[in-house]
Amino acid sequence: MATERIHIETSEIDLKDAQIFKAVFNMFYPRAYTFTLKLLQDEAVSADVTQEAFLYMWEKAYRFPDLLTFKSYLYHCLKNKTLNYIRDHKVEREMQELKDVFVDEINIDHLIIKQELKARILEEVNRLSGVKREIILLRLEGYSYDEISEELGLSINTVKTHKKQAYKDLKIHLSDYRQCVFMLIVLLSLCFC
Repeated sequence: MATERIHIETSEIDLKDAQIFKAVFNMFYPRAYTFTLKLLQDEAVSADVTQEAFLYMWEKAYRFPDLLTFKSYLYHCLKNKTLNYIRDHKVEREMQELKDVFVDEINIDHLIIKQELKARILEEVNRLSGVKREIILLRLEGYSYDEISEELGLSINTVKTHKKQAYKDLKIHLSDYRQCVFMLIVLLSLCFC
């Protein structure tokens, strides 16, 4: 390594030469990595950015008249790659933040609409006649047809008939919520879970 270092320090640096590139990489990678690490504060990203800079210089197969010119170009390249990473990921972070805010707003809007719809449905359920109201309320609490039948002293078929009639009545009373009728069916089938 000492002979490689002396050779690199005293001659032109031609990155087309694989041996010279390997020697330069081995000599400068630790310093270059430390440089990007100070800027990015992330070990994995710093390693990637540093390797990208060396890869870029390898692909371009640059020739440098001396070590000072090479170092200057290397640090310039590292700085640009680091700034590009920061810029690109800043946009990604901002997009993720916007997405999070948008999703939060949608969730809040969804909850508000759901609560309003639930309140409207319960209001109409409470307007149903006694047996129909009781059957729907028990279904919303998760009771099975057997349990409702036993609770109210009705046959299972009577419970099903009253439930069907209650749904028809609710559909009529909630006709001003036409877009929400589908939601009504979904919510009722899920028992507001």
